[in-house]
Amino acid sequence: MAIYVDIITGFLESGKTTLIKKILDNAEVEKLNSIVLIICEEGFTEYDEALFGQKNISSVILENPSELNDDLFKQISFKFHPDYVIVEYNGTWDISQILGLKLQSDYKFRNVFFVSEAGTFRNQLSNMISVLQPHILNSNVVIFNRSEAINPEILKEMTRDVKNINPRTKTVFAKELDTDKILNEYFFKSETQRNRPLNALIKLNIFIFMFLCLSVILIFGDFNDYRYIQPIATIFLSILMQALPFILLGSFISAGIQIFASTNWIIKQISKRSWSSFLIAAGAGFFLPICDCGMVPIISGLLKKNTPLPQIITFWLASSAVSPIVFISMLYAFPGQAYLAVIRVITGVVIGIMAGIILKLIHLDTCDVVKETRYLQKIGKDILELKYEGTKGKIEAFFAGAKVEFFRVSEYVIIGALISAVLQTILPQTIINFIGNNILFQFVVMVIAAMLMSTCSTSNAFIGKSFANNFSTIPILAFIVMGPMLDLKNMVMFSEVLKKGFLIFLAGMVIIEGAIVFSVLAYFW
Repeated sequence: MAIYVDIITGFLESGKTTLIKKILDNAEVEKLNSIVLIICEEGFTEYDEALFGQKNISSVILENPSELNDDLFKQISFKFHPDYVIVEYNGTWDISQILGLKLQSDYKFRNVFFVSEAGTFRNQLSNMISVLQPHILNSNVVIFNRSEAINPEILKEMTRDVKNINPRTKTVFAKELDTDKILNEYFFKSETQRNRPLNALIKLNIFIFMFLCLSVILIFGDFNDYRYIQPIATIFLSILMQALPFILLGSFISAGIQIFASTNWIIKQISKRSWSSFLIAAGAGFFLPICDCGMVPIISGLLKKNTPLPQIITFWLASSAVSPIVFISMLYAFPGQAYLAVIRVITGVVIGIMAGIILKLIHLDTCDVVKETRYLQKIGKDILELKYEGTKGKIEAFFAGAKVEFFRVSEYVIIGALISAVLQTILPQTIINFIGNNILFQFVVMVIAAMLMSTCSTSNAFIGKSFANNFSTIPILAFIVMGPMLDLKNMVMFSEVLKKGFLIFLAGMVIIEGAIVFSVLAYFW
């Protein structure tokens, strides 16, 4: 049976001790034979020693982060044989020091609760974001204490601040805090019960998708006609079999460049406001070969440093086109047609530079489009926590980074491959013929598909290739090149940082530029 470890983190006097006392006072705790409380700081609210004796609670006090080592839980296990461990963690300590510990097989980290005083949170976030961000990023619940006197609009902004750092965490205000509900949901619920809502949601999504597919089949096909199932499965599996080996290789190449190549000089050049900086910005993506969704925190971090907006937009839009991983994927997806890979690079760079120059000419800068009081994430070691330093740490980061890249990209490849297979199989041939006879309709359909399918830039070449039987080469190239630029998922992520009006303006400008660029390309094709 697993021994759960729950972490309550936050600054001094934030209310951690009060929350822990409520946890330990719960009736479920009485069923446990041995509990260990690890205290990494001693606040002004003291624990009840009598309660410790009644409930067989043992305390371990750590005064220095260096005491957090791999032997800690071995010593606790040998001395106390606990059924449950709860940690009052110091908010100024690096959260990775405890989460990076190699626990014995029977110990398991379960919850990370970040507790903060509502009145000081935004000031702390403004001045200590590098300290706060890792704690919030790793938490599944953020609790704000003493929020009764704060304006409701400010509370909404605080919730958005938290979601901007960690969209998956739950934000709770103490005045709304139902202690029993929180404890039952996160601390005293069986693993099966904890996973039940997620499993139900997954099943619901699958049911809805299958229902839609069945509806289309019933509308456009015969009720007893099952000829759709095999083609869908065949196309879906063929796309995955072609894409996944490359994605695995590309993930290692991407991680290697990110870990071992220095990008400081490139970032400095992008920050210049000269005309030549557009060329450097357009080519900078070669040295940061990650998927387009991974660019969001990087772009946010550059905007935080007030880097010129035109150069940043050029960097963002062109990054997927010049990525070596994307270039290799084009060669692999379109064997014998290397010129298509070159065209993807050129068209992506041209659209990116055009967008940047237009923004410069209309004098639109960072301060004009970034939301006020927005705290932006910075890319750094908080995104990829390491256990080791030096060469050993870089090797660890190389494999850990490749793992992160592979699973992040694979999710979108699977979704995109399934949508592509279903559309190609069940879309009526009359509609395909109608679209196929008009290159303008093909362009519009492919651009809309690129926006909605949200396929990753490092793999959308394979999705685009799967449409080759029904669409011309130019619209397919438009799908591949403009997809990362207009990805609806990324636009939603950026809407937490950039004003929605600017994002709509940028999307419209990119579509017009793309129409011009690919019209010229079609003219000379």
